Amino acid sequence: PAKFRPPTMRVELVERRSLITTLSGTAEPLVLLCAPAGTGKTTTLALWAAADERPVVWLQLEEADDDPVVLLLQLVRALGAVMAIDPAVEASLELPVPPVHERVLPLLDEALAEATPFLLVLDDAHLLAGAKCWDVVAFVLRGLPPGAQLALGTRAEPPLALARMRTAGEVAEFRAADLAFDRGEAEHLLRAHACGPIDDATLDSLFEVTEGWAAGLRLACRASCDAEQGQWLPRVRGDRREIATYLTAEVIDCQPEHMQEFLLRVSVLRELTPALCRSVSGRDDAGVLLEEAARDELFIVPSGAAGNRYRFHHLFAEVLGGELERRRPGEAADLHRKAAAWYARHEDPDATIHHLLLAGDVAAAGDVVAASWLQVWTRGQVETVRRWLASFSDREILAHRALTLTAGWVYTALDAGELGARWGRAACSAPMTDEPSPDGAASLRSSQALLRATIALDGVRRMREDAELAAGLETTADSSWYADAQVALGVARWLSGSGRRARHPLTLGVGAGSAHNPAAELAALGYLALIAIGDAEWEAAEEHEARARARLAELGFGTNRRCLPMLLARAELLARDPQADLDDAEADVQRILEHMVPHPWMALLAHVVLGEVTLERGDRRKAEAHAAAADAVLRRYPDAGILRRRAGRLRSALDAARLAEPLTGAERRVLELLPTHLTEARMAEQLFVTRNTVKTHVKSVYRKLGVASRAEAVRRAREIGLLPPD
Repeated sequence: PAKFRPPTMRVELVERRSLITTLSGTAEPLVLLCAPAGTGKTTTLALWAAADERPVVWLQLEEADDDPVVLLLQLVRALGAVMAIDPAVEASLELPVPPVHERVLPLLDEALAEATPFLLVLDDAHLLAGAKCWDVVAFVLRGLPPGAQLALGTRAEPPLALARMRTAGEVAEFRAADLAFDRGEAEHLLRAHACGPIDDATLDSLFEVTEGWAAGLRLACRASCDAEQGQWLPRVRGDRREIATYLTAEVIDCQPEHMQEFLLRVSVLRELTPALCRSVSGRDDAGVLLEEAARDELFIVPSGAAGNRYRFHHLFAEVLGGELERRRPGEAADLHRKAAAWYARHEDPDATIHHLLLAGDVAAAGDVVAASWLQVWTRGQVETVRRWLASFSDREILAHRALTLTAGWVYTALDAGELGARWGRAACSAPMTDEPSPDGAASLRSSQALLRATIALDGVRRMREDAELAAGLETTADSSWYADAQVALGVARWLSGSGRRARHPLTLGVGAGSAHNPAAELAALGYLALIAIGDAEWEAAEEHEARARARLAELGFGTNRRCLPMLLARAELLARDPQADLDDAEADVQRILEHMVPHPWMALLAHVVLGEVTLERGDRRKAEAHAAAADAVLRRYPDAGILRRRAGRLRSALDAARLAEPLTGAERRVLELLPTHLTEARMAEQLFVTRNTVKTHVKSVYRKLGVASRAEAVRRAREIGLLPPD
C-alpha cells in the first residue's frame, strides 16, 4: 500500500505557493519534473497532490516495476481507486501469459475513456529502463480523459515523444532551476528547521552556494543542530555533490557511535524495515533506531503509514555508501550478502540477485536466476528475466552452466536476431552434466536436449534425436518438463514422417500438461489436431481443436507460440467449409508469427499450412506469398522432414494452377538456372545430366510457358511466380 500514497512528511514543509500555483495552472496532459536527486521533486509532487481538487493516483516506482506486466498490474491497482476497471484486467495480468494487447490494454483504454479528471503521479520514473514499460506509460498518456494529467518525477529525460509534444503544447516541463527555492523560501526553511540562530549573512551565504538547492538547505539545517555554525559554514563550497558529501559527513560524525554504526551498515539497503535492518545490522533495536533516525531527520524518509517502512533519500544513500567504504573498506560486500540471505528467506529473487551482484557473488546470483527464471517467466514477467540476464557479462554467463542454459531458453524466445542465434548456439553446444537443473528439469543435460529439440536449428533428424534423449531423461510424470519433453518428442516424430508414433507422446503431453504445464497441453492438442487432419480424421481433429480453443480461452495466452498449432488446425478445418470466413484465422496466425520468435521449422510449418489453405480457397496471390516464404526458409533449413515434401506439393499445385501442363521437377531445376549466364553445357555439368537432356528440358519449358526464347521464359516465369522477382 505504501507504493500508492505520497511519502509521509514528518517535518514542517515550506508551502512554495508560487510553484504549486504554477503546477496547478498547467493544462498539458504531461507534467514533467526532470531534475537531479535532492532537488525536491517528490516533495513538490506531494504538495501539488495535496492541493489538487481532483482525485490523485500516486505510484512510487521501484526497480522491480521495470517490467511491462508488473507495471501494468501496479497501474491497474492504483487507478482502480479513481475509475471503474473491469476485474478481468487484473485477472488477465495474473495469467501465465497475460493477453496484454488482446485484452488488458483495450479494457484499460475503455476505463480511461470513461473516467473523470484525475492526477496520476509516477515518482522515480527513471527506474523504468525498458522500452516496453515506456510504451505502457505512453499508452496511458494517450488514453487520459480530458482534464486528467500524468506527472512524472524523474532524474532522466523520459523516452517519450517529447519533441512532438512540445510542438503540440502537450507537455509542461520543470527542471532543476524551476524547482530551486527562492530566497524567501530558503529563509523560511532555514529559520524553521535550523537548531541555532541563522543571521542574514549566513542565510545569504547558504543561498548563494546552494543556489536554492533543497537538499543542500536541508542538510545545512541538520548540520546546524550538531556543530557550531563557524565550524561547518565556511567549508560549504563546491558543486552539489561536494556540498552533500561534506555536510552528510558532518552530520554523521556528530551522531552517537551506535547510530553511526547503524546508519552505515543499513546504507546498502534500498528499503528499510525493522526486520531487514535487524538482520543486516545485527542489532535487536533496529526498529527503535529507524524510528529515531526518521524523527531526527537523518536522511530517512518514511514510506508507509504504519511507521515501519522507510527508505534513504537517494542522494544521501550514495554518500553514506561512500562513507562506509572509506571507513570500513570491503565491509559492504558482507552486508550485501546478509541482505541477500534475508531476501532469499523471504522468497524475493529480484532483491536477492541485486544484493548478491553488489556483493560480487556472481556465481551465487547466477544460481538464483537459474532457479527462479521459469517461475517468473510463467507469470508473464519476461522483461524481468531479461533484466536479470543483462546484469551479467557474456563471460559470466558462459562460466555458469545453468545460467548459459537459461540464456539459451530466454533469448531464443525473445530475440530473433543475432542475440537469440548466438545464445541458442552457445547453450546447445556447451558441455552439460547430469546434475539436477536449478529450474526443475531432471538434469542440465535433459534441459539442453529439450532446448535443442525445441529450436531444432540443425534440422528434423537431429531434432528427433534430441527429443528422444530429453524424453528418456525427463521421466517424472508430475513435472512440467516431462510434459514439454513428450510434446517435443511427438512433434519430432510427426515431422520425421512417423505420425502414428507421434500420437502417444502427444497424448501424454496433454495429460501431464493439464496438471502441470497448460502451455504444453495447449500445444499438444494443436499438434494432435494437425496430425488427425493429415490422416483425414476430421471428427478427431475437430475435437482436439475445440479442446485446445477452450483451453486457450481459459488461459488467455495471448500471443504465446503454443497457440500456433491450434490456430493452424483451425485454419485447415475452416478451409473445408466454402462458407466459412478464413480471414480471421489467417490473421490470428500472422499475429502469432509477428509477436513470437519463430524457429525455422515453426515458420516453415505456418507458411506451408497457410499456403495450402489459401490455395484451396482460390486465393493464389496469398498462396504464392506463403510458398515463397516457405522456399526462403528451406534454402537455409534443408532438413525439414515432411515439411519439405509438403512445400514441394504446394509449389507443384501452384504450378498446376498457373499452367495447363505443370513443369516436372527436372524442368523446374532447369528453369531456375535460366536467369544465370550459364551455358547449356555448364547447366548440364551443374545438374549432372547430359547436354541433350538440358536441351530437351529447355524446349519443354518454352512450350509450357508459351515462349520462344530464354529471356522470354525468364520474364514469363517471373510474371506468374515460378521465379522470384528480379
